[in-house]
Amino acid sequence: MDAVTLRADIHQHIEQYGQADIVVGIPSFNSARTIGHVVRAVQAGLAKYFPEYKAVIVNSDGGSSDGTMDVVHNTSIDDFATILLQHRIEPVLKMAFPYSGIPGKGSAFRAVFEVAQALDAKACVVVDSDLRSITPEWIELLLKPVLNGGFDYVA
Repeated sequence: MDAVTLRADIHQHIEQYGQADIVVGIPSFNSARTIGHVVRAVQAGLAKYFPEYKAVIVNSDGGSSDGTMDVVHNTSIDDFATILLQHRIEPVLKMAFPYSGIPGKGSAFRAVFEVAQALDAKACVVVDSDLRSITPEWIELLLKPVLNGGFDYVA
């Protein structure tokens, strides 16, 4: 499979991060109104269920003009102590970038998977940027069978 060409700054982020246990990909296109909720749910799920794992949230964007990538960078949970009994050991890192290639979700997925492979991730989850029903428990349900149950794929 041919690799998607990632920009040089993304390769620099990958080199800085070195390795990640978990990659959560969020493909997007003009999703500024909804992606903040998704990022918060992912962050909370990683903090609650996988605090000891090094995780990276990857937003592979289709060239949004509405500030989607800015929302990803600026979204955080202000006070994890209000929702968690224990503190997260590893920080959740984030990267947001426009993917290259044929416009569409396929190219966005390939970029996420290339980042996951470059980071030698143990597990990769992909969720839509416009999910309104996502909860932190989704992250546990999607990752736990792969990380702890010997499964290769969960849908």
